[in-house]
Amino acid sequence: MELKEIIRQMHRLIEAKEKRKISQKEMADKLGIPHTTYLAYVQGRNEPTGMKALFEMLNNLDDDDIVEVVRMWKEDDINSGND
Repeated sequence: MELKEIIRQMHRLIEAKEKRKISQKEMADKLGIPHTTYLAYVQGRNEPTGMKALFEMLNNLDDDDIVEVVRMWKEDDINSGND
């Protein structure tokens, strides 16, 4: 699956979780990136190399380890006031 399809699917999953439509601009704001950058990711004109590296790393972990990593990230986000 191409990275742009993964990004689109994650966008849809976040919308489903929040039970509302989220614009590309709003998602870009949530990610702390320019709207044009997010649009380029969704359209496949650019790929975030950091995201590709992160997915490669996560691909080498078990499901429980992935959940632990995400929880650590979320906890750090909460503690730093970025929630």
